Amino acid sequence: MYEITAFKIISGLFTIFFIFFGMDIRKKTGARDFVSPVWQFIMKFSSFLLIGAFIWTAFQIQQISAIDWLSLLLTICGTTIVTMARTTLGKAHTFTGQCLEKPELVTQGVYRFTRNPLYFGVFLCEIGASLFVLHQAPNLYPHDYQYVLTGLAVALLYAVIFNVKMAIREANYLESHFGEAYRQYRSSVPFLIPFFKLGEK
Repeated sequence: MYEITAFKIISGLFTIFFIFFGMDIRKKTGARDFVSPVWQFIMKFSSFLLIGAFIWTAFQIQQISAIDWLSLLLTICGTTIVTMARTTLGKAHTFTGQCLEKPELVTQGVYRFTRNPLYFGVFLCEIGASLFVLHQAPNLYPHDYQYVLTGLAVALLYAVIFNVKMAIREANYLESHFGEAYRQYRSSVPFLIPFFKLGEK
């Protein structure tokens, strides 16, 4: 019982952290749209749907296993990376799908290990949350869990594709602004996964 209570409290706390640091959807001063606001809205809807599914499931569970703790660990790691990246960016931060008209080339902090720590952190959270819901859904929704998982799979697929495309667009945008400085940074720091650089742009 105490284990489940601890799991729920930790899940709730890190969900709050993730929403505050990773889901700042306000349009900042000096920002412009990278893509249509419609696609951004679908992205925001998909993100909140996935977050909602995770926290709803976390507060409904009656039993947990090592898989659930592993899932939570992944979301904690992802949230920590997102928080570090967001803090490092400061005023240079924009929500995915938007960019600053006068961007800054941020290379310190967690940006020394990956050029896209926000996206990497979000992907870890998505993997952890998906694994958790996938494991718990058959127990919580025995008659219609396949519909729940299908809806979440569509939202997750859209979010992943959207974020990958935005990361690539942002890289091209930064290169057009900073030229050789960005190319040198790109040559020494992995695109997404820290310490893993294999023929990537």
